Amino acid sequence: MQISFEPMSESVADHFRNGGADAYGNAPERAVSDGKGIPCRRCMAMVAKGQPYLVLAWRPFSQLHAYAETGPVFLHAETCTPQENHEDLPAFLESPDYILRAYDAGERIIYGTGGVVNRPDIRARLEQLLADPAVEAVHIRSSRNNCYHCKAVRAEMTAL
Repeated sequence: MQISFEPMSESVADHFRNGGADAYGNAPERAVSDGKGIPCRRCMAMVAKGQPYLVLAWRPFSQLHAYAETGPVFLHAETCTPQENHEDLPAFLESPDYILRAYDAGERIIYGTGGVVNRPDIRARLEQLLADPAVEAVHIRSSRNNCYHCKAVRAEMTAL
């Protein structure tokens, strides 16, 4: 199965880079990376030491509902480009494990799909989850802080 990892869209990233309000109505906070664990949700790479980045509350859902979680994310303060091959595990997934959670077409959690998965096992678990036709997408989140990282979908469904 071909899997695509979808980053934050360019239009959403531009909104925040231009000072647009985050999910809580606040302007993004600006900081400079110390080079330790600042994963950009647009290019899906780490923000290098000395580079400016934004911290903001983001809700990666199309509408508000009970399952539309909001959390803190990081974003390069300057324009960045996502990896070209959206089928490779994103470079910023450096932790030993992540939470994977499946969602249906209505962006509702499919109960029983969530769990912590070791990094080497992510692709196999994604293939298992995405083989179910009820699964529209799988969110990949930090297992330590529950921060959203990216979304995995069947490659034929990708719309960047």
